[in-house]
Amino acid sequence: MKNKVYLFFFIVLALMGQNIFAAGSKAIDAKKYNVALSVVWEGNTYAVQSREEFYAEADRQRAAGKIGNVYYLNADGSAEKQVSDLEDLYTRKVDILIIQPVNPPAVSDIIKKFYQRGTIVIPCVSPLATDSYTLSMVSDDMAFGRTGAEFLVKKLEGKGNIIALDGIDGLSVAINRWKGAMEVFNKYPNIKILGKVYADWDYAKGKAATENLLAAFPKIDGVWSSGGDMTRGAIEAFLEAGRPLVPMMGEDANGFLKAWKRVAGKDKFAAVGCSMPTYFFADALKIGVDILEGKSAVGKDLKKDNILQVYQITDANLDKYVREDLADSFWANTKMDEATLQKVYGNK
Repeated sequence: MKNKVYLFFFIVLALMGQNIFAAGSKAIDAKKYNVALSVVWEGNTYAVQSREEFYAEADRQRAAGKIGNVYYLNADGSAEKQVSDLEDLYTRKVDILIIQPVNPPAVSDIIKKFYQRGTIVIPCVSPLATDSYTLSMVSDDMAFGRTGAEFLVKKLEGKGNIIALDGIDGLSVAINRWKGAMEVFNKYPNIKILGKVYADWDYAKGKAATENLLAAFPKIDGVWSSGGDMTRGAIEAFLEAGRPLVPMMGEDANGFLKAWKRVAGKDKFAAVGCSMPTYFFADALKIGVDILEGKSAVGKDLKKDNILQVYQITDANLDKYVREDLADSFWANTKMDEATLQKVYGNK
């Protein structure tokens, strides 16, 4: 009888040990990574959609049990605020830091501290001014600027008066897009830049800037735009002023694409649309988790520096990208599923 009792307790202890081991394994497997995203601002619809795509990916990763805390830092266009936000964030445990720098040199010191501590650091959209990062995902902004300039030069046969609508003064995206454009314009002495105005990639500001330029210059032959939804504002400003439409460059904001379709063939209007995808931050989050889990390695499976190429929208493929059933604030280059698009951007 005593042997049976010992055997019983031995079996119970063995089962308890198995359960403890299983619970311990589950705890180890359930490692959750803390994530932070620091962005330039939320001042236009592109920034808002980029944020929503990031949160959609964060929800997927959280549902899979892979991430814990998610910190979202909005610099409101201030390099000083971004540095202050990051310094405060450094006091917390962050495994993945995704950053869109306002002023790359300004954040170098604090970024180095994150990187040296072992944080996965991923600059997105704009590059950093230090090599203390895990990998980068940036846009080819000079190609963006060149694309629109080449389109206008071709349409104007190398001569004419052009106005320019730029993004945010001092931001590297705007700097490089204009630099790319000027590489083209400088080759054509008969192309004259009448004026360049910073309109923050915003529809209303783009419209107001164009109204002022129309009042100042009686002859405008083309509009170069750094993108955003400024070109939709330019189209409306021309129409309301009773001025003939001219060739224009834009981006893949749905409001611009719908306006393009409405005025196609009117006067001398012609357009090209470029694109910077809104899923930068979402992809960076997924890649960061894969690196931490050992599924991908920089230098083996991933390049350290990744440049997303510009794609073009033309009259030939406009119908592929424009969405009449979605709001003007929607951006075409997205990875959101259709159900989410209808929920967020569907016309009521």
